Amino acid sequence: MSDIDSDQQQWTIPLTGKKMPKSELMFFFQVLLIYIVVITSIVNLTINGDDGKLWTALLSSSLGYLLPNPSLRKNPNQRKGTP
Repeated sequence: MSDIDSDQQQWTIPLTGKKMPKSELMFFFQVLLIYIVVITSIVNLTINGDDGKLWTALLSSSLGYLLPNPSLRKNPNQRKGTP
């Protein structure tokens, strides 16, 4: 297993000996898991035609998790109160 440095919330990876922030590792593994779900959903949608609703729901929710939230950029030269 990995050693956890409680002061800085970093994990030591056993194979490499490198210390990485806990949040960075958790993000990496979450994204890796989502990619596995996406690939599995695509494969099951192309091979099996039986339960397409389940795999479509998993695929769309996984893509919704991966894609960034849209936001409107405000023009810094624009005055307040004018569209």
